[in-house]
Amino acid sequence: MQHNLVWKPWTNPGVEHLGLTIAADSVTASGQLIQSIRGNSIAATYVLAYDERWRFRRLWLKVDNQGQQSLELQRDIRGNWHLNGRPRNDLTGCQQVMLSASPFTHTPLLRHAALAAGDSERFRVAHVDLLGLRVESRLQRYQCLQRHASHAVYQCDAEGHEPCELTLDEDGLLVQAIGQFIRSNRQTLRHADCA
Repeated sequence: MQHNLVWKPWTNPGVEHLGLTIAADSVTASGQLIQSIRGNSIAATYVLAYDERWRFRRLWLKVDNQGQQSLELQRDIRGNWHLNGRPRNDLTGCQQVMLSASPFTHTPLLRHAALAAGDSERFRVAHVDLLGLRVESRLQRYQCLQRHASHAVYQCDAEGHEPCELTLDEDGLLVQAIGQFIRSNRQTLRHADCA
């Protein structure tokens, strides 16, 4: 199954386009975004790779902000993290990666957690700041406020950020993060559609 999604920042200029491919043995997300972050205009390209259970495996990221920078972040099946080939023991215990300017990276956490209404869970994540390409361990808590057949609503309390209300559709893909992002387009192509 393939999804094409577009999000826009809630107030700032910018856009993010994401191509998401869900296969039997893997999940791959390829995105491009242009945003204004804290007065800086950035353009970023990334590829996120997950296993079939949405467990993070690899991030490749290139950012252009008055010069190009890139990084590669990996997590092996034993939970060991490597940044540009070097061990990052401070990230041990992190379950997923979060990109500071992308709404997509909430999806793997919430799909894996499968919270019922009223439930909450805390996660340690490897947070990647797109401005400075700093990678650090942070704590995030999600509480499921409502669950319906067509969507679910969560509150996200992320270390270093104001609490935010998220709405995800029936496939766990973000529709809006109030005050942060709103989805402007979604197209889904199922393999049967190609026949």
